[in-house]
Amino acid sequence: MDILVKDFIEQVEAESYTQADFDTTLATLTKDPAKAIKPVVKALTDAVKTNQLAGVALTVTDADIVIRLETSVINLPLQYVNAMKKMLSDDETLAVNVYSVIESPDVNASSLRIDKVASVADFDAHNADMAGAVGDWITDQLAQIEANQKAAAEADAQTDKKAADSDEEATD
Repeated sequence: MDILVKDFIEQVEAESYTQADFDTTLATLTKDPAKAIKPVVKALTDAVKTNQLAGVALTVTDADIVIRLETSVINLPLQYVNAMKKMLSDDETLAVNVYSVIESPDVNASSLRIDKVASVADFDAHNADMAGAVGDWITDQLAQIEANQKAAAEADAQTDKKAADSDEEATD
């Protein structure tokens, strides 16, 4: 599926693309990411089959994590349409791809990670494999979040220890 950048920008700005939101818990997502993401993949697949753009979210209700599958012509979240307008030429025709997006303050310094999943055609052709592939990607991102949280906790503990040690020295 290809789209004229001007048409893509207009649809995104007008929010005239398929949108859906689903919820899950961190325990459910961690236990079986492929199963948790299935409704998101299905909603995106339904949109792709009708040549519609889409942005479908899975919100983790008990953690600060949102995972989205989006169709786009560039690896930026749809919410960054103004940046897209600066980077793309209106008269270009570009291929539409499916991107996986995760937002969490602990995923990295920018709190955002986006990766290309597949072209829209490949996503549709290999749809049976997409929940598993995205599930594997989610597993990797959750592991990164956990590692970053652990590193932050260790850094906080070191800072607290140094503060306590300097307080002790000050009272001696």
